[in-house]
Amino acid sequence: MTENSRLSPEEWDKFVASQEPTDIDLSIASTIDQWYPTRRRGVICIVGRVTADPRHGNATICTSEVLRVADDLSWIRTRNRYYRLGRRYEHRSIEQIVDEVLGPGPGVKPLPWTADLGDGRAECPDLPAAEPTPTDDTSQP
Repeated sequence: MTENSRLSPEEWDKFVASQEPTDIDLSIASTIDQWYPTRRRGVICIVGRVTADPRHGNATICTSEVLRVADDLSWIRTRNRYYRLGRRYEHRSIEQIVDEVLGPGPGVKPLPWTADLGDGRAECPDLPAAEPTPTDDTSQP
């Protein structure tokens, strides 16, 4: 192959993005779980957790630029390779996580940051007493 017959990076990206993955491509592709799209250096990438990846092992990664996404979100093609997409990351509040782990119901003491504590001393007796707030009472001489 001569130097003039090589594809530019842009042409290569278009070529790669136009290709459908084969069953073999997808069978050897690593799966990314807990993934979400992000922008890095002006391009769309996927951040997520891969398991048994030939290059990264078990790790949280940020892929190279995403060139193509399956309509059903089952796989992506990046500049370097195919990935199968597992479970998408779902943001959950601390309250949701606590409810999931401990379960809601009687006998479950709410955590200090989720309960209505007023001044905070009822649930946390080691907290110092609240300082009185100054008033703008101008009736004093």
